[in-house]
Amino acid sequence: MPGNHAFLSPSSSVRWYFCPPSARLCEQFPDQGSVYASEGTEAHSLCEVLLKSALGMPCVDPRPSLQYYSPEMEEAAEGYVQYILEKVERYKAESPGAEPSVFVEQGLDLREYIPQSMGTADCVIIAGDTAEIIDFKYGMHPVPATSMQLRIYALGACEVFSHLYDFTRVRMAVYQPRLHSVDETEMTVADLYAWAVNELSPRARQAFDGVGEFACGDWCRCCRARRNCRALADYQLEIAKYEFASPATLSDEEIADVLSRVDALASWAEDVKEYALAEALKGHSYPGFKVVESRTKRLFTDDEAVAARVKKAGKEPYETKLLGVKAMEDLLGKKAFAELLSDLVTRPEGKPTLVPDSDKRPELITADKEFA
Repeated sequence: MPGNHAFLSPSSSVRWYFCPPSARLCEQFPDQGSVYASEGTEAHSLCEVLLKSALGMPCVDPRPSLQYYSPEMEEAAEGYVQYILEKVERYKAESPGAEPSVFVEQGLDLREYIPQSMGTADCVIIAGDTAEIIDFKYGMHPVPATSMQLRIYALGACEVFSHLYDFTRVRMAVYQPRLHSVDETEMTVADLYAWAVNELSPRARQAFDGVGEFACGDWCRCCRARRNCRALADYQLEIAKYEFASPATLSDEEIADVLSRVDALASWAEDVKEYALAEALKGHSYPGFKVVESRTKRLFTDDEAVAARVKKAGKEPYETKLLGVKAMEDLLGKKAFAELLSDLVTRPEGKPTLVPDSDKRPELITADKEFA
């Protein structure tokens, strides 16, 4: 079950791997957590218990104490358990008579390659020549099976089990129920160890020592130091060089540069505003700015009293409308929703939008491209 994270945790590995000094820089800023992180932790707890129950392992039902429990979380956890049980049956069919070994919330010792680091794999299955590491992700941000975190978990599984089992390859899978996504990949144990020795371990040592070069990328999104990082500020403000240029005069490469930064720039600017407001409320002053009370909308002080008076005046104070698709699905649960309403649901065509090539959606063929 997810708990306290190591200084160089697998979950933040993509950041400290590509930007080693960020690890020590983040120590200066508290981890404030988020609703999404708390929800994900609870979803993992539910997955753990349902999987252990299905495998006949002792467990304690966490549902009474879960703050974010919902039918959606229950279905997500049930789907995860079914996914793993199907894998176990598949391994049994591939090797009749050989029972796969399944480990739930398996502790991993990563200190051989990452200083003072530990981790926990959601599920490890060992069958024949294969060790498979499965990671449950409850969030809405796509995570590929090739993620740094999952590869480190695979390394940890090799460290724990290679002296007990004779496997030569590792499979890695990410199960993301809210994105209806399962991504899988594999590599040889030899290649995994070569990567760990030649690439991971040197980067981890740099991160632990607080040395190396700052580097900006998608990993900045979850960096605790992002609001105060000079490297990120310089990187984001590079876009200012296009400020007075007409879009029509920019080269394709320059437009691509702007497109690759604009969303992150907007997010970073909001982060800076939030940080500045928090500091101003503590008494800090910024030249040319002051703290004021925001504009607000009028509110009723007593909804029931308002409704009573309006009805007495002969008017209807309430409006009634059908729940939206997502709200209705939450009300009924996904299975009941599909049974009752699947033939009454449609998805209109989305508006064209530019996204990176890494986006999994198929490319929209425009009229000009089709004609060409």
